[in-house]
Amino acid sequence: MPPPTDARLFTLLGLVPSVLAAQRQALELRVGRWDNGSGAMSYEFRTRTPLAGPFTHGFAATVLVNDNLGRRRAFYGAGYEIQWFRGTSALVPYALLGAALGLSTDTATQEVGILWNVGGGVAWRPFAGFALEAETRYRVEDRGPRGFWRAGTDARRGIGVALGISIGSARRKRTAASGGGGGGGGGVGGGEGTAPVAQPPTTFSGNAGDVVETALDVLGTPYTWGGTADNGFDCSGLIQYAYGEHGLRLPRRSRDQAGVGAEVAPVVEALRPADILLFSARPGAGVTHVGMYVGDGKFIHSATDGVKLSRLDPHDPDGAYWIAHWVGVRRVIP
Repeated sequence: MPPPTDARLFTLLGLVPSVLAAQRQALELRVGRWDNGSGAMSYEFRTRTPLAGPFTHGFAATVLVNDNLGRRRAFYGAGYEIQWFRGTSALVPYALLGAALGLSTDTATQEVGILWNVGGGVAWRPFAGFALEAETRYRVEDRGPRGFWRAGTDARRGIGVALGISIGSARRKRTAASGGGGGGGGGVGGGEGTAPVAQPPTTFSGNAGDVVETALDVLGTPYTWGGTADNGFDCSGLIQYAYGEHGLRLPRRSRDQAGVGAEVAPVVEALRPADILLFSARPGAGVTHVGMYVGDGKFIHSATDGVKLSRLDPHDPDGAYWIAHWVGVRRVIP
């Protein structure tokens, strides 16, 4: 007889902490039902981290247990999964593809098995670091090495559904800021300069500090028109993302963000971390670019060369450009 299900579950769970320690990841837990002719319960424990562009990936521990034939057949395995468009907005659909290698058991035999699955889901994030998710997958589980490239007639196939949670963050790790000058997003261009790259402050505090840290976590992310997540940001998408990760929903467009919160005088001495800085390409053009003040006379924004830090310093060539086009400040967090 195979070992008890609980023992196998705890063995698989014991592998997860070491993987999480390697890099910043999200941990996902799923419980569901697999309709494969006789029916089975599914239990999954997964990690997730950004890969490139709209892709995320991670490792998974999977247990499938038949629940109406005396538990005569089960699958215990671990594998790899890749997802598309697992963004960080409040409500987002995504697609996935994965495979797991493990042990397929019944009352008489134990064989190597492989589990292929493809599907999609939707994630709802009521607040930062937590999401409720629902998934649908088509699974094929086959025994023996043949199943690696051609499933047999006795392979189990069917549609599975699952509900679960995601805890933690799968945002990309902070990278170095891009250099010197650059163009501005939303129609504003930066000046050229050779001043040293601006560095972020080392300490933060309060709710505003949390928002600033979230923005700084994506330094170096490419500029993408309309981008709001790890595949890229435009200027207002970065601001919406940083606040949204902490439950503060801002409008999508920069000109609409120019109306949120309270008005603050556009002078460096009046600024606080997380204040939204408003810029205009030319007099009378309205707000065409936004950034976020991080402290020490610096702000973060998504320009044409990606998410970067700039100085509000008239002696810095890039900073002088932004000061000349700075038209306002909005404070969302008092």
